[in-house]
Amino acid sequence: MDNRKDKRFEELNNVLIKDKGQSQKTAANSGVNAYTHDISVSGAWICCKRDFPIGSVVRILIELEETDKPFEVDAEVVWTRKGKNDRHFDIGVEFLHSIPDTILLLLRHFYGKKVGVPASVS
Repeated sequence: MDNRKDKRFEELNNVLIKDKGQSQKTAANSGVNAYTHDISVSGAWICCKRDFPIGSVVRILIELEETDKPFEVDAEVVWTRKGKNDRHFDIGVEFLHSIPDTILLLLRHFYGKKVGVPASVS
């Protein structure tokens, strides 16, 4: 059963996960490298080498294809599980959009490629 409220897009995007209070410069040395398995306007399935506790809030930088700079957003870890090969963890995060610009950026990324931005978004 799919618990996401928004359409998922299967995309492999590079991700840097850092503690919410860390600066971007510090995170480059101590952040956790990861990648998205799929992503939506409201969250993402991320694969990484570190597990994160459910309920923790992290800062995520996602390198979306065809964008000038990484998409940066705070996110809450809502589920976690050990990966199939026991070498990584799968985590589900819900984006904590604090400004409408982050939602608009994702809508343009997903829908602006081929079909245009939808008239209504649920």
